[in-house]
Amino acid sequence: MRWWSLAKGAERVNSSHKVRCRYGGKRGHGGRGAGDDCWVWGIHAVREMVEHSPAGVEAICVVSGKPRQGLSDLIARALAAGIEVRECEPAHLNALAQGGTHQGAAARMGAFAYTELDAIVRARPELVIALDCVQDPRNLGAILRTAEAVGAGGVVLPKDRAAGVTPAVVRGAAGHVYRVPIARVTNLARAIEMLKGQGWWALGLLPDADRELYEVGLPERILLVIGGEGRGIRPLVARICDERVSLPMAQGVNSLNAAVAAGVALYEIRRRHGAKRLPP
Repeated sequence: MRWWSLAKGAERVNSSHKVRCRYGGKRGHGGRGAGDDCWVWGIHAVREMVEHSPAGVEAICVVSGKPRQGLSDLIARALAAGIEVRECEPAHLNALAQGGTHQGAAARMGAFAYTELDAIVRARPELVIALDCVQDPRNLGAILRTAEAVGAGGVVLPKDRAAGVTPAVVRGAAGHVYRVPIARVTNLARAIEMLKGQGWWALGLLPDADRELYEVGLPERILLVIGGEGRGIRPLVARICDERVSLPMAQGVNSLNAAVAAGVALYEIRRRHGAKRLPP
């Protein structure tokens, strides 16, 4: 077994090494239980972590043997960032990845570094997303990945009754959670009111709204509000939105998955604004 590290005092570990995980969330909030959900796997996802949040990577495990080109590059980037890299047996890496496709690499994720809401306000992006109690980490990961794809300038999450950015979310986003500022707030309604006061137009997406998204004119600066699974946007949050819109659906279909609805709405906003008006 080999291990590499630029950090002093790093310890050699073997394939039976057990890691205490700080992500032991409740079911439905990003965790499967204590100690088994602190890893992100796949070369692309791990590379995103190394490039955009090296301080949030506690260690990287790579499969034993001669590393192929993609792994060699990842190891070099990680060492340059001062991250410990450990070589482990395939069976151990398979266990870390819970049977997922790891491509020979997994990273142990530390605490995610959230952005202050004030920092998003100061940046004045044209598009901000507020998520009202999205609890499924896969939905949150998919929404964050789409947010990056359309050039959103910020995402706002509530601290309570909602998924935070955990390894499960990073996996769901294939690592694409580090390029969009993400703020976590105590009171989402208050945060929306504050953003409205700073010039954002709050657009709530509800399945039973009278007007469809395609019928409504969109101003330059938009705060898109998306509800969580099952309940959607809470009534208090819906009431403070400047406009409430729905997506057209065939008879008998009541709603869409939160991540799917978010993707449809975000790309319609991008189409209206034009790609040139959104950040590269």
